[in-house]
Amino acid sequence: MRTASSHRWLPRRAFAVLLACLACACSGTGRPSLTPADDPTVRLMDTLRAHARGRAPVCAPDARLLQPGGGIDLERLRAAGHPVIVWTVNDLPTMQALLQRGVDGIISDRPDLLTLAVRDFDANGDGTPGDLLDEGGLIDPKRFDAQGHRGARNLRPENTLPAFEAALDHRVTTLELDTVLTADGVPVLSHDPDLSPTKCRHVDGSPLPAPVPIATLTVAKLQDTFVCDRLLSDRPEQTNDRARSPEAVAFAARAGLPDPYTVPTLRQVFAFAADQADATHEARDPLRARNARRVRFNVELKRTSRKTDIAPAHGDAVAQVINESGLAQRADVQSFDLRAVRSFQERHPESRAVLLLESPPTRADVKTVE
Repeated sequence: MRTASSHRWLPRRAFAVLLACLACACSGTGRPSLTPADDPTVRLMDTLRAHARGRAPVCAPDARLLQPGGGIDLERLRAAGHPVIVWTVNDLPTMQALLQRGVDGIISDRPDLLTLAVRDFDANGDGTPGDLLDEGGLIDPKRFDAQGHRGARNLRPENTLPAFEAALDHRVTTLELDTVLTADGVPVLSHDPDLSPTKCRHVDGSPLPAPVPIATLTVAKLQDTFVCDRLLSDRPEQTNDRARSPEAVAFAARAGLPDPYTVPTLRQVFAFAADQADATHEARDPLRARNARRVRFNVELKRTSRKTDIAPAHGDAVAQVINESGLAQRADVQSFDLRAVRSFQERHPESRAVLLLESPPTRADVKTVE
């Protein structure tokens, strides 16, 4: 998921803005003059849905696009039957406002806050929270999708086994993650096409003098040489303390990884989640194990650059791992690249496609997929 520094969370004042937008939606004021047939976002999603041979695709906009003047009409999308899951929201007031507006899911760097917001939400207004929970106390994925962004980006270094352990600890319904391909075509987890010196180091502890393109490394070279455990100064809650990630430490040892913060393959992340639901974990924490058995995955296809389209081979490689892991019904594949979403829909209808939006679609976008 792309998250520039200005996107890390919506400011607290967004709570008031979003509540004002909710009031507009209820009163019928403040709505654009477009009819549904003229709304490019609705038309785009209608077109993608018409082409879908499997499950209907999901619209995943930047949450700021739902503010007044943001260019996307949430109520119109939902009235047209399109699921809407927003990114990336990291403060409780905005989460609460979006829950009130009826989004289908939220992607967050703070799964601890997100699960708290969902558990405390009183959907029917009867004074009793928990309307989005199932009988066992877990978030009901049929009612709401709570997604851990890059695992738990604000709690552990992103897209690592400890980040996914933290997300599972907070009972998210979906693990959101990013993929790029190695030189030998293996999907591995990274938001960036390069190993960044601000996030990664050599396995011996020495710093990276410059970014290292992942596409130039085999998966063996990548995992034997680099560790991505560096903490980001703008995320004060982040920790890489191995004692806080015992499941990741144990799994890495069993899998022969040099470190729990070794860049994992997509297949290893799937195996790690499955491992959290085995009999040993069931006996130790039945609720966590039950969540691990049903947790979903939202797998992003990342561009190698902003100007480069995503090759079909990337989607094919991801789909192969998903299908071989038996997760076609539990894995979505998302991208900002409209052509990549459309191509994935056509080539792999067994998995649900998700269109990420950082700006409102245009009529030209609609023509791209018609």
